[in-house]
Formats: sequence, structure tokens, C-alpha cells
Amino acid sequence: MKINVSIVQMEAILGDIESNFYKVEKLLVNSQIRNTDLIILPELWTTGWDCVNFNKNSEELYSSRTYKFLTKLALKYNANIIGGSAILHKNNEKDRNTSLIFNRKGELIASYDKYHLFSHRGEAEGSFLEEGDSGLIVNTDIGKIGISTCYDIRFPELFRLYAFKGVDFIVNMSAWPEKYVNEYITLVKARAIENQTFLLSACLTGKINENYKFSGNSFIADYMGKTINKLDKEEKVLISSINIDEMKEYRLKMPILQDTKRNYKVAEK
Repeated sequence: MKINVSIVQMEAILGDIESNFYKVEKLLVNSQIRNTDLIILPELWTTGWDCVNFNKNSEELYSSRTYKFLTKLALKYNANIIGGSAILHKNNEKDRNTSLIFNRKGELIASYDKYHLFSHRGEAEGSFLEEGDSGLIVNTDIGKIGISTCYDIRFPELFRLYAFKGVDFIVNMSAWPEKYVNEYITLVKARAIENQTFLLSACLTGKINENYKFSGNSFIADYMGKTINKLDKEEKVLISSINIDEMKEYRLKMPILQDTKRNYKVAEK
């Protein structure tokens, strides 16, 4: 099965949700995408990475402008949507860094709350938000998709579980710092290689200020860690395709997952 993918790479305008909606629409229109199966947005594209204002910019999930915008986007392009992430909450619960996933009919089929909150190197995501309770696999008409957000990429245990549960590919939505871009590229490729799966990366680009810039470099790594297609730092839609059947054939020839033990033991003497 061949899947057509459109990955949006953009610079988020801090705190300006409506302007960021307009930017996404413009990028998609200018890219003239046709027959796409999946549109992926980056982490916090609605408001930008702005920890101290996370709670100020939070929306209630089901009544949010983000929910309504992504519904319309799915219907307009007849595409599944992995909606990057936004600061959202349900009822009176705490704010979370949440990704909304829609089918082609514009129906919300799942939501993913970032499992690992980044609170290192001077950042404080975990001081303002509540972490998620689990990873997420979404069943869609294009296969089983493992969902992850930014910092999650550093935790291979989650990705191994996705592989054992038979995902067809994994998505990582990110607002990764520019000065650590080499780490990110290495981690994405490592997770792809060790789990024999495509890994689709959607990153913010641009900057908050001169001291904090984002990596850009959205790209697709295949099941051997090879780059299928990539962007640099431009605001653009990465249009590409992945072949799930080729990946499954490779797994039969190189049965690493089959040979992996489910419960490892280590002796210490």
C-alpha cells in the first residue's frame, strides 16, 4: 500500500491562533496538494512554544477553534489529519500538550497527550502542563499509526511497544531547538532502524527570539534509516509517499523484531 503524505513545516506566530490557522491554509493551498492521505502538523503550531503563556492560551478541547479548524481541513482535503499539538484541556482537567487526530470525514477519532514533558535545559513544560497517561496507536484507513510528540523520541521503550503492536508507521511532531538538530535527526533515524518502520517527522521552524530558534528539518526516514525526503528551514509543505508493502517485505527478510525478546534479563555478578 502506497500512502501519500503532506507534512506542514511552519513558523508559529506566538499566541496568535487565528493567524496560524491562516498560515496553514496558505501553505497547503500554495503546495497544490492532490490526493493526499495524511496531513501532519508540527508541535504547538497554534500558539508557538511559549511556556509561561501556555495556560493563558489554552482552549477547551471540544469547543476549541483548533478542533473546528482541523475538522474543516480534513473535509476540505479528504485526508486524515494528525493535528500537531495545541494546549488543550477537557472539562475542568489540567492543560495538556494535546494532538488531535481526525479521519477523512472530519471526525475526531483520537487525542494524544504528550507522554514525556520537557523540563530540562532551562525549559519548564512540566511546570505548566500535565503529562499524558500512555502512548497511542490510531487505527485508520491507511494503517496503524504510532503517535509521539517531540521529547518522546528520546524514549525508545515507547517506540518498541509500538513496533511490537504492529504499527505501519510512526509520527513525531516537534518544536525542536536548532542547536540540537543533529541529535533529533539521529534519534528519528535510530527509532526507525531499530523498529523497522517509517518515521515521519513534522517540526516547527523559525524562532521565538535570537536566542531560541527551531530546527526545521522535517523529514521522513524509512525502515532502514534512509531519508526519503526532507526540508531545510523553509516554511513549506513536504509532499512525499511511503510504501508499506516494501517495509513488510524487508521485515520478512530481516526479522529483527521477530528475534527481539519481549522480556530481557540481565545477570549481574
